[in-house]
Amino acid sequence: MRKIIAIFVFILMAAALVSCSAKNQEQAIPQTDNTVENNTAIVEQTVPVVEATKEQAQSQAAVTQAVSSQQATSSPAAEVSVKPTNEEIQKALKNAGLYNGTIDGVIGKKTRAAIEDFQTKNNLQVDGKVGPKTWEALKIYLSAPQANSASE
Repeated sequence: MRKIIAIFVFILMAAALVSCSAKNQEQAIPQTDNTVENNTAIVEQTVPVVEATKEQAQSQAAVTQAVSSQQATSSPAAEVSVKPTNEEIQKALKNAGLYNGTIDGVIGKKTRAAIEDFQTKNNLQVDGKVGPKTWEALKIYLSAPQANSASE
């Protein structure tokens, strides 16, 4: 008899725990009397809620992955970094016809001279550095065809 009472109490505690969990998910579960059949019904009502939450999480993960994938494959003109890489600077300068060196990611004398030429031609502060104002004016050349490609 004690075992039966212990099992019954265990089932009631499990039902209470499931009920609290469902309330946290803002799902109202109707109050029932304390029979094994009704407790089973409560558990069966809770399982779809948990599965729906799992499906929502998977769906959100898929959307996040799709957006990340789309951003990764978008063109340089559409998705230019706020702070440009040295390669982006050199490519934009080359496309603008101001840099004829190799695009190696090293800001050396040739690249700095090209930046200064660009700043002078665009009425920007000439400091040889690509700050936000210089990059705003320069980034349009990032995806443009090279200006001096006809002469090569």
